[in-house]
Amino acid sequence: MELKSKNNYYTPYQYKKVPEKLFVKNDPDYRTVKNLLSGKKYAVVSYGGMEETYCCGQYNTPDTESRLTDGVLAERATFEDPAWVRFSRGVARSIVFDIGGIASVSEFCIRLLKEKATAVRLPNNVSFDVSENGVDFETVALLDDLHSDREAEVVIARAKLEPAVRARFVRVTFCCPVHVYIDQIEAIGKKDITDARAVVPDLPGDSVYPGKYCGAEQLGGAKDVLLAYFCHEERPPLEVEHFLPYVGYLNKEGKAIDTLFDGYLFLPFVAFLYDKHKKRPLDKSKWQYYMDQQFLDGKNLDALELAAEQVQKDLGLPELKLKVFFSILYPVVEQRSFGEIGGKNLDFTVQEDRITALKWLVNEQEQRFNAKAYKHLELAGYYWFTEEIDYSDKQLLELIRVTTDHVRGKGMITTWIPYYLASGYNDWRRLGFDMACYQPNYAFRQDIPEQRLFDAAETAKLLGMCIELEVGGTQRWNVGHTRNYYAAGAVTGYMKEAAHMYYQEGMPGSYYRAYHSEDPVLNSMYHDTYRFIKGTYPADGFDEEEQDVKE
Repeated sequence: MELKSKNNYYTPYQYKKVPEKLFVKNDPDYRTVKNLLSGKKYAVVSYGGMEETYCCGQYNTPDTESRLTDGVLAERATFEDPAWVRFSRGVARSIVFDIGGIASVSEFCIRLLKEKATAVRLPNNVSFDVSENGVDFETVALLDDLHSDREAEVVIARAKLEPAVRARFVRVTFCCPVHVYIDQIEAIGKKDITDARAVVPDLPGDSVYPGKYCGAEQLGGAKDVLLAYFCHEERPPLEVEHFLPYVGYLNKEGKAIDTLFDGYLFLPFVAFLYDKHKKRPLDKSKWQYYMDQQFLDGKNLDALELAAEQVQKDLGLPELKLKVFFSILYPVVEQRSFGEIGGKNLDFTVQEDRITALKWLVNEQEQRFNAKAYKHLELAGYYWFTEEIDYSDKQLLELIRVTTDHVRGKGMITTWIPYYLASGYNDWRRLGFDMACYQPNYAFRQDIPEQRLFDAAETAKLLGMCIELEVGGTQRWNVGHTRNYYAAGAVTGYMKEAAHMYYQEGMPGSYYRAYHSEDPVLNSMYHDTYRFIKGTYPADGFDEEEQDVKE
């Protein structure tokens, strides 16, 4: 794995393969167990970019000071103690150490600060990777249960390795969306490698920081999934004609000349679930209404099936299968009288009742889907609807774990789509989701620079996520922003390497209007989307007018 940073605050670091180097057996400390990193210099790699404001010693201690290995410990649990090495903003950091020769590492130790009043937080996890040659790394320890109930505390975390592992290079990686303070990092071991095992390099996806986009194989076999918002009490259901320009790439006459989107996530409009920013405490009748709308005869899901049949016929294909994903609605704790399931009126202040409702929702959608016996649709998984993790809901982590286990037990996956820097976005694996798709949130404002697309891409690749492509509307600048999503994908690799999910407001949607538009600029968005999906959108295809405005 090679993770690169575009941030110039730290000294640039390049992973390079080095020849094997062993320590001399007659060294006086050859068998002495000690901190192998003591006094060593190190490199800091930053991911996702840092704002210029934070590129200074006040927020990020320069890597040239080598203070993480100087043996100086903080005496107080406050950010004011001068021993703390500061890391602020950006997405994550990797600290890379060179021991100088292959040694035997048996334990890691890291000392961190938690100070609630100053937003100095413990990272969600700390990953320890080792390498014998500087390029091929193995994750040998992961601390993902760092916790302190105190307002301020020095937290000492250790990870013991049994057996010890051979290592010349040590890489410590952690996310830091706010402030992470560390005074020392230690790798305990000895120069004698007699009893240490060799490094077994990670396979793609093995690490919590894989440095590889989530692909179709993790998204239930779908590469390009359209978010099909459909459930709205004031809008009519979707017809076959609404799906045809999505299932097939249509010519002017409305005949498919190629396929287009291969996956469809059915989900209700946000207004159905939220009152402004607050979740609505819906009862069973509302959950039932959502499912009834989904399975209306000849509409919505049925319409997608009929559209697939028409596209298959136009193209003369022997088979056309589309992946389908359904939504998991949130059991809002204020709902004290949800309705009866299994003869009991559920109360969402009771955790077991919330779990019962979620399992019922998953099972009911699966059963109704199977009863339809579709020829062209395959149920691949479920979507956890909320875009952030409300850690104040003490029962939430268990809810997600139980639900994802339930879905996984059916041979399907659970997806999640957090917004840019949403609470929990970097914690998606520990939360239990099978994959996560990252929102750049570039599409909705003209003052957000294109760098956001590159930062989001770097973050998604670091964390093993895929990318959401977003359309904010059908004005000229919206079309330009869409082109920039596609061009950034060609430059960074997420066009071909990653799976994608596509947001474009409610169905029939912006792509539908673009296909039918007589305006050549708006119409071009439909054809650009086809080129992106087929992996042929050019790396120099950024919107010229957008570039002119920026310059």
